[in-house]
Amino acid sequence: MEPDFRYPQVYTVGSDPNLDHYLSAPAHPVVLPTQKERKTEWQKACTVVILFLALLILAGMAFGGFYLFQLHQKIDKIKKGQASEGRQEKIIAGPPEISKSSEIVAHVTGLNVIKNSKTLVWDAELGLALVKGVSYNAGALIINESGNYLIYSKVFFRGQVCKSDVYLEHIVFKRTNLYPKDIKLMVTNNGNSCPGNSAGWSSNSFQSGIFNLKKNDHIYVNVSDPTFVNFDQFNTYFGLHKL
Repeated sequence: MEPDFRYPQVYTVGSDPNLDHYLSAPAHPVVLPTQKERKTEWQKACTVVILFLALLILAGMAFGGFYLFQLHQKIDKIKKGQASEGRQEKIIAGPPEISKSSEIVAHVTGLNVIKNSKTLVWDAELGLALVKGVSYNAGALIINESGNYLIYSKVFFRGQVCKSDVYLEHIVFKRTNLYPKDIKLMVTNNGNSCPGNSAGWSSNSFQSGIFNLKKNDHIYVNVSDPTFVNFDQFNTYFGLHKL
């Protein structure tokens, strides 16, 4: 009998001739990660990174706040130390020194007149008299430092016999090396007043002003008739003050 080549012969190896056991054995499939699973893993990684950065920021803020708190305490301590030192200096040093400008002041009081002259002479040493930063000589206040000065003068006139034609003139003037003649600074003209039937009379003349004076300027006070002047220190005086 000739072999039939249409159906090839099958040869088995081993004791089990049944091939169905090998053909039907289930195979384990290789499962590849899907796109959704990869996206989930990426989101988890981003979340971890964000949390880590947030922790770093919070830690930095906490450290910065603590540093600012310590710095603020140090500044307060320094300020308190400076304040205590300032108080100690004030206690040791006493009141602040008077500036140079405030020391330039003069107040002289009535004394007499220069013989055969209408220029008043003043007391620069006794009673209420005060002279600082300027000089006094023969009725004149002499400027030692140029600047703006407040000048004032008061003269108290009085008489025993009332006369309606009494002329009272009160002049403050300056002598300077820059000009050959005396320069009037202030002038007042008054008449006497006779109240009722009283024979005695009196009149006050006061004037003040601010002037620019130069070094070595001499300031004087003249009156029309020195015999009518009351030289009491409270009634007749003359002074200046550097501004």
